[in-house]
Amino acid sequence: MSKYVLHIRLLLLLFVTVTTVANSQDLLSLKKIDSESNSAPSLSKGFSTDLLSTDTIPNRNSVDLLNKGYNYINNKQYNEAISVFNTYLQTNPNDTRIHMQLGYLYDAVKKYANSYKSFEYVADFSNNPDEVDKARTSMYYMKDLMIKNSVTSFDLYFYNFYDSYYQNYVANLLTHMNVRVSKGIYMGPYLETYLDSKSKPDYILNDRFFDFGGFTKFQITDWMNFEVRIGYVREIDFKKNSLSFKPILSMGKRLGTASFYKDRKSNKTENFYFDVYAATLYDYKFRNVFGNVLTKEVLRYLLGGYSYMEFYMKQEFALDTKKLDYNNYVDLGAGIAFKPNLNSFPVFFLEGLNRNFVVGSTGEYFSGDMRNIFTVRAGFLIYYNAKL
Repeated sequence: MSKYVLHIRLLLLLFVTVTTVANSQDLLSLKKIDSESNSAPSLSKGFSTDLLSTDTIPNRNSVDLLNKGYNYINNKQYNEAISVFNTYLQTNPNDTRIHMQLGYLYDAVKKYANSYKSFEYVADFSNNPDEVDKARTSMYYMKDLMIKNSVTSFDLYFYNFYDSYYQNYVANLLTHMNVRVSKGIYMGPYLETYLDSKSKPDYILNDRFFDFGGFTKFQITDWMNFEVRIGYVREIDFKKNSLSFKPILSMGKRLGTASFYKDRKSNKTENFYFDVYAATLYDYKFRNVFGNVLTKEVLRYLLGGYSYMEFYMKQEFALDTKKLDYNNYVDLGAGIAFKPNLNSFPVFFLEGLNRNFVVGSTGEYFSGDMRNIFTVRAGFLIYYNAKL
């Protein structure tokens, strides 16, 4: 392979495999999102506090129904409270406060799809901006919990950019169909492809390939994954077909706050967080072991709703066991990212990057003529996942 081959793919693979781990750090209990809305006294304010001594639920007495429901909540009888509030909604279907309360109750009994529907009703029909903001925030968490606890789910990453140094457009697509075998263990088919707009068989800038097969993934901890992929790979420029075997160990940790939604009451617009990602893998088609460490310092400005602007610095360290110069480098970069006010919309980015190769012309680390380049990249990232 040409000396100009860039294994940017490894960075993308690193990003893909650990983003799910990093996102799992954001899955907070809904009770922590809004303790006020999840407390019976605040929701029952204005209603009678006199409770009936009988266990019989009044059919048409809204006040008694509500008090009965709040009493069940105080006694942590959440399923009973759900039954009472649903009876109440038969004659008061537009009461968004109770739909909100049902959202929290369904979360407490781990009925995440029902919880999502309750919050969605509030977001769509409430006239109270505060309720709408809380419902939209809660919907985000419920969607993740629905996916995490689903028997089958689907994820898709599409990461692409234009590289000014090589005047080349690069794109990486990776998808999994996840079948949950047991807690923390997933299996299913995967598909990955890596392409660029400029490579040719006699002028290779990137390893272009099409790869599909099956995987098994183990969620070892909240911050560590181990995945094994076995499949078929088509190396496009070399017109070669071969077995794809790739064990991947990846780790990711987020330190700090990365709020994803700004409501209309909040005055806080700035978040700072620090990400650390690491991965090591063996790639059978190259007969090579790769290792990466990526760190990123991010200042996020919330613009309203799901929209934000980020300013970041990042550092990456990459090595391989064959000491190929293009696989052994240190990157130092900085950039900006923007996300529009749509929950599943792509994140756009623009960054400058200085790459210093640490294997020189002698084939040894920090020896001989060592190249360095500066490039500007502009592109976008799509991450989508869904319950099947």
